[in-house]
Amino acid sequence: MIEYRKLKRKFKEYGLLNDISGILSWDMATMMPLLSRKHRIAQINIINENKKKIFDEFKRSELFRKIDKNKLNTEEEKNFSLMKKKFDYFDAIPIELINKKSLLSIECEGFWRNARKDGSFKVVSRKFSQLVDVVKEESKILSERWEKSKYDALVYKYDSSLNYKLLKSIFTDLEDFLKKNLKKIIKIQNSESHIEIKKKLNEKEQFQISKFFMRKLGFNFKKGRIDKSLHPFCGGSTEDVRITTRFTESDSFSCFDALMHETGHALYELGLPKKWFYQPIGEAGGMSLHESQSLFIEMQLVKSLHVSKFIEKYLREKFYRNESCWNFKNIYNSRIKVEKNFIRVDADEVQYPLHIIHRFNIEYEIIENNEKVENLPDIWNYNFKKLFNFDVKNDNVGCLQDIHWYSGDFGYFPTYTIGALIAAQLRHTIEREIPDFRKLIQIGEFNKVINWLKKKFHSKGSLYKIDELLDNITGEKLNTKFFKNHIIERYINKSF
Repeated sequence: MIEYRKLKRKFKEYGLLNDISGILSWDMATMMPLLSRKHRIAQINIINENKKKIFDEFKRSELFRKIDKNKLNTEEEKNFSLMKKKFDYFDAIPIELINKKSLLSIECEGFWRNARKDGSFKVVSRKFSQLVDVVKEESKILSERWEKSKYDALVYKYDSSLNYKLLKSIFTDLEDFLKKNLKKIIKIQNSESHIEIKKKLNEKEQFQISKFFMRKLGFNFKKGRIDKSLHPFCGGSTEDVRITTRFTESDSFSCFDALMHETGHALYELGLPKKWFYQPIGEAGGMSLHESQSLFIEMQLVKSLHVSKFIEKYLREKFYRNESCWNFKNIYNSRIKVEKNFIRVDADEVQYPLHIIHRFNIEYEIIENNEKVENLPDIWNYNFKKLFNFDVKNDNVGCLQDIHWYSGDFGYFPTYTIGALIAAQLRHTIEREIPDFRKLIQIGEFNKVINWLKKKFHSKGSLYKIDELLDNITGEKLNTKFFKNHIIERYINKSF
């Protein structure tokens, strides 16, 4: 079909523009000189304008209306549907607003970095307020186009399977469960003996063990690289994955854990189907599915009791860490320690969802009920105390800790916890289908597990929504049951 083939060619152009944008964004966070920001804004604006031209051409030629869906197979029909979603966005949002948001996002991110250095929200307050106004304008336009609430329209951009009502139901259930078990878990951990790790792994050692595990997990360093940045992330372009991390002297595994998380993202990106490269169907199936892969590697796999045995073996053989504090149980217990933490990315697995719920509640109020962002530190601190029952020390460990909002990304945070639910559900199925799963990971044999993920999950791209994919793989739709079972198994029964 000529019209459909033309659409595919144009979407390849669109995908290549996204690739360029991905590398520019990575560079901006890692290598770009401080005073080069204004030129980067101009470069990204040109990319946005060229994307807009592609969709303007679709509109002029009425290409979407000429497609006969009856002549498309199942995969082509899904791809066409996803094409229309992208077209809808560019058709609805004026290029002036796209460029304005891009400009303010880049500027605001710069102010955020300075605010972090000064430890004061006031440094970024004015620019952030301007960015939020643009995000609200965008959400209003999209809510009318997609017939959703303003907040749902923003969530839809990151995951078409989610909405406020569903998220509120899931988060209420999780909050009740986690709060109910938190004291019990802390009591169990306080009763256990723990040997303090005094001589921490240094930066070189943390990078060495991280790279070793990345290779064991199947990461191809000929298609990716690691750099340092203020905030860990995974970006880049098609078959060119750029991972960043940060190093903390006081924590032997902070860099390692961050890189395991980002490796999960990277493996998903590198496992997407080549036959669908540069087509919407060939992209990741939403950010919840993406986060499920990072959290599967980090939490379900590498933080397990069984992989802790393999970590002990590596540390003793490669770094000659023969002290008793490096036995696998002590490593395991130190890495699953549940304690108060202001920082989301450093939070334990039990309280992490509460950090997400905290952000979810605030961003909903900002978008739907016009909560004043000038008062963000007060809003943040009040709600944090309500949820966690301790006071925030300063803005850096409070409302300045995450880059997301200062880049204009409202509606993203919920995908982390939905990803955690999916990861737990996948692990349950893997244990059923790979009976020797625990024995294999204990000796660092991850191939079977990774190949299972590639075949069942990565290779599907955006063919399915969350419930469809999970139903196909696990026999059940998304639910909280498996995550709850995982928390009990790891933190109360101490068996995984």
